[in-house]
Amino acid sequence: MSNPKTLIEFFEKEKPLVPSSPTSGNEEILSTVSYCTFVFTFTDPSESPAQRDSKRLQLSRLIAMLKSSKKPVHEKVVGPLVSMIKANLFRPLPPPTNPSAISEFLDEEDPISIFSPLWSHLQIVYEILLRLVNSTDSKILRNYMDHSFLLNLLSLFQSEDPRERESLKNVYHKIYSKFVCDRSAMRKSMTDVLLNYVFETEKHSGIADLLEIWGTIVNGFTVPLKEEHKLFLMRVLIPLHKTKGMQVYHRQLAYCISQFVQKEPMLGGVVVRGILRYWPVTNCQKEILLIGELEDLVENLDPDQYRKLALPICTQITKCINSWNSQ
Repeated sequence: MSNPKTLIEFFEKEKPLVPSSPTSGNEEILSTVSYCTFVFTFTDPSESPAQRDSKRLQLSRLIAMLKSSKKPVHEKVVGPLVSMIKANLFRPLPPPTNPSAISEFLDEEDPISIFSPLWSHLQIVYEILLRLVNSTDSKILRNYMDHSFLLNLLSLFQSEDPRERESLKNVYHKIYSKFVCDRSAMRKSMTDVLLNYVFETEKHSGIADLLEIWGTIVNGFTVPLKEEHKLFLMRVLIPLHKTKGMQVYHRQLAYCISQFVQKEPMLGGVVVRGILRYWPVTNCQKEILLIGELEDLVENLDPDQYRKLALPICTQITKCINSWNSQ
């Protein structure tokens, strides 16, 4: 930052929140955006708390101006706004604070949360992004939020800060709803993340959040289901039962699967067989969750399916009862 004193003076200067005319309002927004583009690391000792607070003040001023306007954001403002958003959000995420400690909590439903010091700025930037998406025509937005933008946004689900993932989830789903032409590509990108998690790394902080988005997407699928959607169930959702960290996202996973089965009950048998195939050997917490999921699925099986699956289901439950971990 070349001139902190001048910047602070600018930040602290009183400015009207409601522009007197569209032109002056746009110029005021552009002027504020230019200062918000500078990114603080919150780790550099040369950054002063006063400078950080000043930027937060300007971000707050910016969202106030956007909310006070009853008209859509002018196109001349959209480009600089998106550039500012990209500068603040698209950053290298830090490695896990303590990978060995976090791995100990893989089997917990509520894993350790790491809170980013950047959140005081990021929170408002996400609010600005959501406001921009809500109030701007999708044709204009797509000129600035291209495939690369969406991929970078998706990568932020790896953030360990649950506050960021919550804001990101709302924004990403809103973009999915609005960008009709990009829905297929966005589904594919999310699918790739889930596949990489299941079959490669088993490391990702945002699987539950992505599955929550998927739950609303599946809910909107029409019947009969397309073949690609059934393949997603069989190749992605069912294998998600096998990971060590399944407890973290099981609620969202079970909801997604229930939506499929409600739309096409015959898929219930496919899911039951898949769950039995990935049944854990020594993890009693996972077994309890899977037994509950099986119970819900069995209630909706038709008699023919149940007769075919009764023996393998009962065999597995018997093993659980006879286990040393049975309570």
